[in-house]
Amino acid sequence: KKISPTECDYESIAKLRGDIVSRNHQNLNETLRGASFVGAVSRSRSLIQYGIDLLMINHRELARETFYQIALMKFNGMPIATLGGGGVDVMEVIRQMLQLEEDLATKSDATHESLRVKVNKTNATLAKQATSCLSEKADMLEEYFSIKFERRGKSLFVTGLPVLLEGHSPQPHALPLFLMRLATEVNWMDERLCFQNVCTELGSYYSEPPVANDEEENAATEAPDYIDDEAKAFVKHTLFPAISFLLVPPKEFATNGTVLKLANLTSLYKVFERC
Repeated sequence: KKISPTECDYESIAKLRGDIVSRNHQNLNETLRGASFVGAVSRSRSLIQYGIDLLMINHRELARETFYQIALMKFNGMPIATLGGGGVDVMEVIRQMLQLEEDLATKSDATHESLRVKVNKTNATLAKQATSCLSEKADMLEEYFSIKFERRGKSLFVTGLPVLLEGHSPQPHALPLFLMRLATEVNWMDERLCFQNVCTELGSYYSEPPVANDEEENAATEAPDYIDDEAKAFVKHTLFPAISFLLVPPKEFATNGTVLKLANLTSLYKVFERC
């Protein structure tokens, strides 16, 4: 159903919500509302049909903007979904993510068969700093964005996340990066930028498709934008319906390649007839 904005006295939130309306591209809005989904062709691109036009959309960018807008509209009023298993150790998952990324970037010979990898001093320090930042901002993140943290001794656990879209949960594999970016990519000194940045990071996190399963891992490695059946279903049944029904598309999406007209189907049929 449509998202009704929560009541909010913050001028910064009112301005950010106003920006969504002022940036609306009406023709693109009508196109997305009336389009039919054809199919996902990669982890970032899909084909849709509107009337006699065949279009290619960047569903990742559209979904990021959709979830950004939802988070902004639900500011200070998002339900919390409790994480199972008592939550996730923030510093530990950030440490592991940073080390794995470094090992992959340097083509390290280290094997990662165990559940944990050996973390070097630099990555351990970065993870500690990120965790400290999130701990300091935990109360605000819970109050306004329903991102819940619990302090247990010297450890910080994330134990709850906001429900932005009914029936949709963000992908577990993307949680460490979300936590890291929440600590490093948010301007905590400026109110408007802070709220905008947190919503932006929620948009990126919640728009992340599932990762390829083990049987398709090799194909995904060789083609990073390869999309498996699970991710295709996620785009078709979760992302596109949300985009189509909820997104207020900004004007730049009509000119920056996010939505591209590929062909007029009537013209294509005529070509096929001549063949």
